[in-house]
Amino acid sequence: MLPLEFLTNEVLVPLKGLIAHELAERGYSQSRIGLLLGISQPAVSAYLKSPKAHYEERLLRILDRRELSRLIRSLTALVEYASAEEFLRYINNFSLGLLSSLRLCPLHRTAYPELLGCDICKDIQVYTETAKSVETAFEILKRCENCYKLVPKVLMNIVELGPEGGVGFPGRIHVEGTQLAAKGKPKPGASRFLTSLLEEVNKLRPEIKAVANIAYLARTCVGEKFAAAEVGPSNSEEEIISNIASAFRSSVYDVIYDKGGEGIEPNAYVFGADAVDVATKLLEIAKCIK
Repeated sequence: MLPLEFLTNEVLVPLKGLIAHELAERGYSQSRIGLLLGISQPAVSAYLKSPKAHYEERLLRILDRRELSRLIRSLTALVEYASAEEFLRYINNFSLGLLSSLRLCPLHRTAYPELLGCDICKDIQVYTETAKSVETAFEILKRCENCYKLVPKVLMNIVELGPEGGVGFPGRIHVEGTQLAAKGKPKPGASRFLTSLLEEVNKLRPEIKAVANIAYLARTCVGEKFAAAEVGPSNSEEEIISNIASAFRSSVYDVIYDKGGEGIEPNAYVFGADAVDVATKLLEIAKCIK
């Protein structure tokens, strides 16, 4: 079985089934789900006949539960808040990334013993434009009804690490009326502080490649949804970075609240695997705000 065939059978098929269930639970019709997934309405119906747990169990042979949860959250957010193109781009890059990382090799060799020394998928080149990821995250947030309330006095930014370093919005993200707004497109070097913070956290937790800063709010509700911690007081940007990095030495967090200090506004920092992952967490946090 070719690697791409194996990827389709072991990842894309159960992923479609799981996404079909997620969208059906959100009230999407089978016809609409079919259009989004590029399959027929009868195919959607066939996916829904198998229980959701069936698809989860298949995917958990490859992904850990946290990674699977993150993936489904990001994909459903892209369906609701972004274009079909961005939805497909995300699935495509994720799937090819699984192949190129060689994470599928042990399972592939079990089904195909002749592949004992095979590593051909390492030659796959996955094109991921960091600026495009950050822009997609922002498009998701612009469609969020309550997200403008997350912006602190010092304004907000979303930064993702890429080959070119930290990529974010120059001039940060601000509020116009009840809408998030930004001047210009994401570019490298747009947030020295968030890039430095992210680089320190990434050294400890390589799976974390994106962060956003938000207002210090809804801590109790956020703690019920995500792994959260509090640090501080922090009297400088250097202290914020040091305090947050120290927290990540003992565990992995989605959100860390920093108390601030003398001349430093309290903020919360939301971390994720990429900018879209961070955006989906911000959508959940916005639901905590009355």
